Amino acid sequence: MVDERLGGRRLEAWRGREIDLVPIAYRPGQPSGAWQARPDYDLIAYTEHTSALHQDHIIAHELAHMLCAHTGTCLMSDAEAAELAPDLAPRTLSHLLTRVTTDTDEYEAELIAVLLMSAATSEPPAVQPGASGRAADQARRLAALLG
Repeated sequence: MVDERLGGRRLEAWRGREIDLVPIAYRPGQPSGAWQARPDYDLIAYTEHTSALHQDHIIAHELAHMLCAHTGTCLMSDAEAAELAPDLAPRTLSHLLTRVTTDTDEYEAELIAVLLMSAATSEPPAVQPGASGRAADQARRLAALLG
């Protein structure tokens, strides 16, 4: 279950499914996290041996991919996946860790992750009464999602 500071329960309710978090060993050159929509739940892998703050940021980044419905292409072989995480099904991990996204998707996910982390670690700023436009609308939607 995702930390409630990041809107975990509300996001699970919104998606109508659980979000499972799986710590993984990090290797240089490999992604530090990944998200995969399984048939009946979402799976987020994140680097196991790093600070709690960094783990939260990785998870927030993957939640952002989820919120934006980003997709990608799988590149890792089953053997590479089995070596990296022997306790997970190789096909699951190979898809999970090698989803290649566009630079635009990564930029968008990183920006949203920063906003989620900001909201999780401080009092969210209020949207000025009467504010309008795309940014104000997005801020209101994010505030409603995170409560």
